[in-house]
Amino acid sequence: MNQLVFIEKGQAVTDSLTVAEVFGKNHDNVLRDIRNQVEKLIEAGEEKFSLINFEESVYRNVRGREYKKVNMTEDAFTLVVMGYVTPEAMKFKVKFIQEFKRIKEQLQRQFAVPTTFAEALRLAADLQEENERNKPKVEAHDKFISGENYQKVGQVAKVLGIGRNKLFAFLRENKIFMGDNTPYQQFIDRGYFVVKEKPIEMGSQVINKPQTYVTAKGVDYIHKLLDKKIA
Repeated sequence: MNQLVFIEKGQAVTDSLTVAEVFGKNHDNVLRDIRNQVEKLIEAGEEKFSLINFEESVYRNVRGREYKKVNMTEDAFTLVVMGYVTPEAMKFKVKFIQEFKRIKEQLQRQFAVPTTFAEALRLAADLQEENERNKPKVEAHDKFISGENYQKVGQVAKVLGIGRNKLFAFLRENKIFMGDNTPYQQFIDRGYFVVKEKPIEMGSQVINKPQTYVTAKGVDYIHKLLDKKIA
């Protein structure tokens, strides 16, 4: 799973892509939910609230094409997901709330100015603890980024210490791969996978068979997802 909450322009936000991924929804449907909330805010005379808490942005897929996404503050996120009421969705809401709290506390520490020597020492210790917590994630990311741009799924399975067939099954079970072991389009759009046509000779004919490759970003994503599921 991607980082749920991140820092953008000095504040804690999440975005429509992350919400779609975590709650298992189509990104277009999440954008629709956001539009509905913004329209209701405008009807209620709260246009200023919508301008402050929702911000349109863009992301690029692996082909370099730009698509729309929306960044949301915690208040905006709460409005959008209030209708997601399944037991699983409630668990995800709690995780988001906890992550918003953690990121906001991190921001407070970063911008706080120590007034005593003891406060300066405490701030340094807190930052060191944060770095130590993130160290395994950073090392894993660097490990994968330093490899080839694209890797076959079998190579990724070997690096992650899981059998090739087991990894394929895991990706299908988690609705990342379809039955033919190719990724759903939304995961290609997020830059996790690249699908290329590979010519294969079948007697006198040559057919193009899709070959899935994992990007460095995709390896990092799978690695974190495996850790989450196994933990």
